[in-house]
Amino acid sequence: MPRLMEFLHLFFAFSYVASLVIAEWNGRAARATEDWKQRAILYQIIWLSCRVAGFGSLFLNGVFGNLAAIQLGYSMAGSTWFQWVNGIWVAALAGMILLTVPNAGRLAKQSQIAAGGGAPEGFESALARWRIGNVVQSFLYLTLLALMVWHWQA
Repeated sequence: MPRLMEFLHLFFAFSYVASLVIAEWNGRAARATEDWKQRAILYQIIWLSCRVAGFGSLFLNGVFGNLAAIQLGYSMAGSTWFQWVNGIWVAALAGMILLTVPNAGRLAKQSQIAAGGGAPEGFESALARWRIGNVVQSFLYLTLLALMVWHWQA
């Protein structure tokens, strides 16, 4: 059973990172075009990716990672490393809930309004916050990766 939990942990970790890559490259494509209809499609893809593959996979990644760790004998009380990993995981969840997902939704909505001929009010500020969210997510993912590798080699 620990191998199954480890497999699911790794599966959802790859899915989470893939959502970050999808968001980054679609975001670059959206910024490169002036066509609001294309932007609307790209930001809709980003929003779906952030909600499902991003937040959902990040959440399940931590759940299965904790189950695997417990089955392998780690405990929160006895491992500072385990506490740090869980703290960073919670920070990534908070960043996803507070920055990434809501601003991706705003970008999708405002770009659809602009594609229909309306004024995309708040688009630039949502774009800036969403990009900050992506930087935060990428930094936290790299930190978690380093902690996983560093711990395994210790």
